[in-house]
Order: sequence, then C-alpha cells, then structure tokens
Amino acid sequence: MSYQVLARKWRPQTFEEVVGQKHVSQTLKNAIKQGKIAHAFLFAGERGVGKTSLARILAKALNCHSTPQPTDVPCNTCPSCVEITSGCSMDVLEIDGASNTGVDDVRILLENVRYKPARDRYKIYIIDEVHMLSKPAFNALLKTLEEPPPHTVFMFATTEPEKIPDTIISRCLRFDLKRIATQEIITQLERLLKAEQIHISKRGLFLIARAAEGSMRDALSLLDRILAYCRDEIKDADIEELLGRVDRSYLYKITEAIAAKNPVACLTLFNTIYESGFDLRQFYYAYLEHLRDLMVVKVTSGPVAWMDMPENDLAEVVRLAQTLSIEHLQRIFRLWFAAESDINQSPLPKIALEMCLLEMIHAQQSIPIEEALEKLEMLQQNIISTSAMTGQRWQPPLKTPAPERKLESKKNPAGSGCSAPAEADESFLQEQEEKVPQKSDAAGFLEFVRQQDVPLASKLEQGTIRFQGEGEFIIELPANSFFLETIRERETENKIKRLCEEFFKKAMTIKVVPVKKAHLHKESRPSDLDRKKKVHDALHNPLIQKLVETFDGKIVEIKTDI
Repeated sequence: MSYQVLARKWRPQTFEEVVGQKHVSQTLKNAIKQGKIAHAFLFAGERGVGKTSLARILAKALNCHSTPQPTDVPCNTCPSCVEITSGCSMDVLEIDGASNTGVDDVRILLENVRYKPARDRYKIYIIDEVHMLSKPAFNALLKTLEEPPPHTVFMFATTEPEKIPDTIISRCLRFDLKRIATQEIITQLERLLKAEQIHISKRGLFLIARAAEGSMRDALSLLDRILAYCRDEIKDADIEELLGRVDRSYLYKITEAIAAKNPVACLTLFNTIYESGFDLRQFYYAYLEHLRDLMVVKVTSGPVAWMDMPENDLAEVVRLAQTLSIEHLQRIFRLWFAAESDINQSPLPKIALEMCLLEMIHAQQSIPIEEALEKLEMLQQNIISTSAMTGQRWQPPLKTPAPERKLESKKNPAGSGCSAPAEADESFLQEQEEKVPQKSDAAGFLEFVRQQDVPLASKLEQGTIRFQGEGEFIIELPANSFFLETIRERETENKIKRLCEEFFKKAMTIKVVPVKKAHLHKESRPSDLDRKKKVHDALHNPLIQKLVETFDGKIVEIKTDI
C-alpha cells in the first residue's frame, strides 16, 4: 500500500476527534439529536481548521445505516460511512468550487437535485471554496437553496466568507471556525506521535505548532517534512533549520547586548544570523514577537496563560524583562516596529536593521513618571513644612560649602541654597534684563494721557506709538480698526498734540499711520512693562530654584509673554 500523509491518515472521523472546534461540534450533535437539521450549512474559517472534515462527518451522521435515524456518532463501518470516508459515495457529492465556477456547472448540479438519493436518506452536496463561484452561479443557486427538496442538504466551506453574497449566507446555517490554539495542536501531535512511535521534544512540538499558526493540517504537513528530513533522530536544531526559524538564544543575547549598551556584541550576533542564511524579514518578525513577550511579562509582572512558550524560554523572557524598565522597552519596541517599512522597501535591509539596532542601544532612558511625581511631591512637602515652621520665605538648610558656579551649570551651588541669587544669578538677571525694553517715553506718555483722558488712552492702546527723528510722534493703528478714523479727527488729533507737547516740553508733530495688524511694533505695548518684574520673580522663585537643583537642570530662557 502506498504511503498516506499524516494529514489524511489522521483526519478526524467523528465529532469528538475534531480539535479546537467544540462549539461547532456540540451544536451539530445537538441539532441531530433534536431532529433539527437545516437544509444548508456554511462552514467558514482559516485553512486547515476542519471545515471539510466537519462537513464529511455531518454527512456520515445524516446517512449512517447503524441507526434508523440520523445519529451524532457515525459508526464508520457501514457502507455509507465507508464510501463517504473514501470519497466515492453516490449520494454525497464533493464539488471543488474553484474548478466549477461557472453558471453552467451550477445548472448541471441543480438538474440532479430533484432526483432522490440512490440509497441513503439524504442527497448531500459539499461545495469547497464556495466563494470562488461566479455571481451568475450564485444567482442560479438562490431559488433552489431557499426551497430545496426535502431529501437534499447543501454544505459549503470557505476561507473568505466576505466574498459570498449576503443572499446566500442568509439562507444557510453559518458556523465560524476559529484558529486552533497552540497547546491543542501540541496535544494532538503528542497523541499522534505516540501512536506512530516517534519521539520529538516538547520544544520541538512547540516550534511546529507555532509555525502552523492555528492550522492542524499545516502542523501535520510540517511534521511530515521533518520526519522525511531527520529520519531516525529528530533534534530541535534540525526543526529550527527546516522551518527557517532563528534560534531564540540569539534573540536573548541581542536583548542582553542592548540592555548592556554593547554595540560590538549586538552587531556581531546580528552578523552571525545574517551569515547563517536566515531570512532577515523572518528575523525581524521573530524579534518583534520577542519584544512583545518582554513587554507583556513586564506589564503583567509575570507570564500569562495565553503566552505560547516552552517553560525554559518563558523563564529566560522573565529574566530579561527584569533587566529593562517599561519605559526603555516601550522605546526600543517603537524603534523596532517603525523599521518594518525600511526592511520591506529598502534594497539593503541588513543595513537598515543594523542602524535600528544601534539606535536602540543608544536610546536614552527617560525618568519614570512615578519617580518624577514622587520628587515633586517631596519638594512640595518640603517647601510647605519649612514655610510653616519659619513663617518666612522658604530657605533650605545650608549644605557643605562648595565653589560658586554659574546658573548655566547643570546644578545649583550646593551652599547657595534657593535664596537670593548669587553673583552668577545676578549676571543672568542682568542678561535677561537687557532683553527687556526700559520704560520708554511712549509708555510714559500713555500713562500721562490716562491721567488726563482715559477714553483717549484706551484708543491709543489699540495700536502702537513711537518716535521718529526730532519731534515726530507716530501713531500706528490697524487699517481695519474702528478707532483709526476717530483718532484722525481734527479735534482728537489736536488734543493728542497738546498733551504730547505738554508731556515732552517741546513742539511735536502728530502722524497717524494705518498698518496691518501683524506689523504692529510689540515692543511698545504696555504689557512689556511687567517683563522685568516677571524675570526677577522667576529667578527668585524658591520652587523653580529647587526644581533646577532636584532635576539637575538649568534655566535656559524665561518667557513672559504666555
């Protein structure tokens, strides 16, 4: 007898043997027991999860001769069950939807629907990959699918249910099959290997199950390849080589190099992976998954049940997670995740990944927010308690004297405390004050006008005033300002001239100029008069000085226009 692949040899023959689809198997068994058998079934799901197998088992359950009525436990020994298993039953027809897509194929099928089964209870049509049928073919199927003969049952299987018209789906009893869990695949493989008298380690089974990505058929196909490749002894290294998977020990060592900020070790390991012939894209996704495992373990303070991983690998991930902070993990994960487009689009993915690894090594660790908040809270309590005890402005206790340094250094002088600034502080204050316009003649004039005529002063404040040359007083107002024409009135202009000559003690010429709002001179605004005071208060603020000392910072700029 010719060799039969494992996927066919170990195909489930009863509802109990179907792996990972208990919600579907139980529903079908209950429907059979209650005699509530639909005329059309739709099984949707990923490849290799049991769609066609369930359809065949259901067909055997409906036509089994071991009982006078349909049974939820087919015997697999009667002529009907044997023929359905071998695929040669006259009353159960399996049709490939990908090969019979046209409307003519469906019409031939519909012509045979009216005939009763030759021997069994039901005439069953199993159409695999039904989404491949054309639109006219679906339309031809509609009427018969809605009101089929009582002896006919349709069973559809598809991996893309979204391509099936809603009018077809609404006429079927739909079952969505889920991906099979990794642990369930491992359990099934262990049962199979025990019967076949083959030994594979737990780690090797995990590698196969994870590579199958939820498909039992893929897992059995991979196992066939491994058995053909390894012959007598099956080693984990052989499985990894056959699957093209990067040894996880490399992933762990690269993470250790990143945590230790060792670029030489990191690039050496990466170069070893590259020279070994591994696909760099597979390495990228393997390391991305590894970083995800680290983040999950770090955030959840330990492994979780749904992390599909052998115990020794899980212990290694837990160990590595303890060497990295959550903030550092988040940063390197974002950097690695952002490199996907580079390796997929770049003609030199090796260089792209090398640069990404170097960037991850030199990524600066930020201060945890909890630590920053804790320092701020301690600082606030210190200020409050000190102020309450002294009843005066907060003064920190003197520390060991140290040479005075300028405020631009990374830390305040240890002995200067947070009271009045030292000479370096005064130099910074002087530098800041040089940026502050002194109380100009224009500002003094505005104050003088306010004492004489408040409404007029309010109008002048809508724009800017400045002096040009000797005795020329210029008033700039927005071109669309309501006060422009009011100030241009002769009476108002004469009043401004009189007040100006009275203030400056000399003859003055008044000129009113319309300008765009963006071109107004901000330096003559009255609000700038307070800037010097604000700079002084900021430099003498004990909280700001203590923050500079606590966080090892420096004052770069003081903004007063916010």
